[in-house]
Amino acid sequence: MSEHDYYPAHARLDAVLDTFPNGVHVQEIELILSDHPDVPSWKALDPVVCHLDAGRARELAFELLMLAEHAEQLERDPETW
Repeated sequence: MSEHDYYPAHARLDAVLDTFPNGVHVQEIELILSDHPDVPSWKALDPVVCHLDAGRARELAFELLMLAEHAEQLERDPETW
């Protein structure tokens, strides 16, 4: 990994349920990527915060699941790469 990679990821539900004039309710999910906790503060990258609605969070979760399954397959059989 390069010196600009992010390590820990945290997710939480936003405390506010947004209601739009058309009656649609949106509960945002906040995804926070931060630098490795052992990096000195003067060298640490600023956290990246991304707000997702439920649909986009589901899409991201699906893509992460697919990548994890592929990574596990490569770990079992590196020749498939």
